[in-house]
Amino acid sequence: MGGGWWLGLVTWLIGVTRPGIALPGAARPLEAEELAQRAEAIGCEAVWVLDTRREPYLSAAAALRATARVQVGTNVAVAFARSPAVTAAAAWDLAQWGGGGRFVLGLGSQVGGTLEARFGVSADKPAPRMRDYVAAVRACWEAYRSGHGRYEGKYYTIRWPVFQPGAEPAITPPLIYLAAVNPIMVGVAGECADGLAAHPFTTPEYIREVMLPALAKGAAKAGRPSPPLMLQLVVAPNRDAAVRQMTAYCVPAYRRVLDHAGLGEVFDAIWAAGREGRRAEARELLDDQVLDRLGVIVGDDLAKGLARWSGLADRLSLSVPWYGIEHHRQLESARRLLSLVETQL
Repeated sequence: MGGGWWLGLVTWLIGVTRPGIALPGAARPLEAEELAQRAEAIGCEAVWVLDTRREPYLSAAAALRATARVQVGTNVAVAFARSPAVTAAAAWDLAQWGGGGRFVLGLGSQVGGTLEARFGVSADKPAPRMRDYVAAVRACWEAYRSGHGRYEGKYYTIRWPVFQPGAEPAITPPLIYLAAVNPIMVGVAGECADGLAAHPFTTPEYIREVMLPALAKGAAKAGRPSPPLMLQLVVAPNRDAAVRQMTAYCVPAYRRVLDHAGLGEVFDAIWAAGREGRRAEARELLDDQVLDRLGVIVGDDLAKGLARWSGLADRLSLSVPWYGIEHHRQLESARRLLSLVETQL
């Protein structure tokens, strides 16, 4: 797993292809078009869309509309905020856009409390539910291809996915990537996804010792090879922006990453300070003891920042901080990142 990573890095360095770029969460459709066009022009391998502020499928449509060759995907759309049938229909149509075959459906469960606060929905047992969700999406796609079908699973039943009659056999369904941090969900990705989307709240050791074995175990359970691992890293102009973003990810669902690094007590202190309104203290703790271990590159030296992740990922996506960052600052950071990629990789 990840054996071609250094070859990929060399390829970026000679300018043939470059890592994927995630659009900033605040980017409006016309801005998404502009940034996607530039990413394609400088040779980025993909353009990824977040689900933090805009409707991700509309942002993906804007990026597809503005480009001709580059892969475009969601990294990731919140699955449980939308029914499998809604997701399947959006992804099916995006798969036809821009010449077809360029769209990747990236899905994630989102942390339970955030899911409820953002979307007013709840979803128990996220790992088995996600397995069923993916199966339901693929069943809808098969129904679209053949013109008929249904799905009955443990969590989802879709009796009538093709409301308007008609088969579309010539359309190729998109790939599905699943986001995961904890090993149970990583295993689900190994079982049923076409790729694993790894979160920046991770460490090299956690990927090597926890995620990759869990991915291989899930794949072996399904009798297939491990799917590729795509790692998203945050490229921040300064430590303050990086700290704010990573502090937002310091939630119980991701605690396992810091437990694995021997920093469980530090997590407890950060979490307690944040909940009690001592946000400056929480950020200071994360800055001093955690930040430099995580998937963050601070400053302008991309090659140095990428080097410590060598051998761990098959694909990379570079993003910019969005938490607590004003819209225009996010765009500035994204344009800065594209310039760094163009001049350094």
